[in-house]
Amino acid sequence: MEQLKTMLLVEYRKRKSSYWWPVWIIAGLTALSLIALLIAWIVDSPNIVISGMDETSMSMRIGMYGTMFSFGIIFLAFMGLGAQTSLNREKQLGSDLFFRCQPVCFWKVTGVKYFMHVFASSLLLLGVGIIFAFIFTIVSAFFVNGFYIGNALYGTFLGWLNYLKLAMVFGSLCYLFSAVFKNNALLLGAAALGILEGLFAIIEAIFRHTIRLPDIFVSLGRMVGNMGLDEIDSVNMGMIMGDWRILIGFVFAAVCYVAASLIYKLRAKDV
Repeated sequence: MEQLKTMLLVEYRKRKSSYWWPVWIIAGLTALSLIALLIAWIVDSPNIVISGMDETSMSMRIGMYGTMFSFGIIFLAFMGLGAQTSLNREKQLGSDLFFRCQPVCFWKVTGVKYFMHVFASSLLLLGVGIIFAFIFTIVSAFFVNGFYIGNALYGTFLGWLNYLKLAMVFGSLCYLFSAVFKNNALLLGAAALGILEGLFAIIEAIFRHTIRLPDIFVSLGRMVGNMGLDEIDSVNMGMIMGDWRILIGFVFAAVCYVAASLIYKLRAKDV
């Protein structure tokens, strides 16, 4: 257990700033919004209306769900940038040989890297969401006449689940890219998928569209399942987690992890 804690801490320290940058960005935007709201309240408080809010507890759930989706996009961008070097950071730093010689189980090494670079930031996102839910509820209590913290936290949790699904699919793909490409993994991986997508289109045109090949980027999006954006007024746990396509996403993530780990293991022969 101590060994596992040490490995988690080492990975965290390597990329500490990439985990916290989204937090500082969101904190800054929140602070600016609160300052603007305070100034507006001082200047013309009777006429302040929070757009899209009504006097129902459901509006708190929907508001926090949409807010978490926006926060998740920021976290997802930094997660993608960090995950693309998950398995080649030591190579870039010139410490790959030393790192591989440590008496640690190979699968434990890749498992820790996978968790830290794909899912660890989600814990910070959840913490930010909970804090913002309380801020959102307190502010709305003055202008919407209701303190609906329970529904705000529920919306926060639903938004967090959506982020986990996105991280599972796209984060796992970035993790695989990090094993295949030594540098600029995200850019090269996206280019490779684009080339493959174009090749599929050419093959379909050659056969006069009598065959149907998968749309890669659409297929990746489908593995996330239902995100509730089309029916946000009635978003709930069943809608977010009840889509069978998530199972394909789990399988896809597992395949990406195993494939990336095996490629990483083969690199030992190059050292």
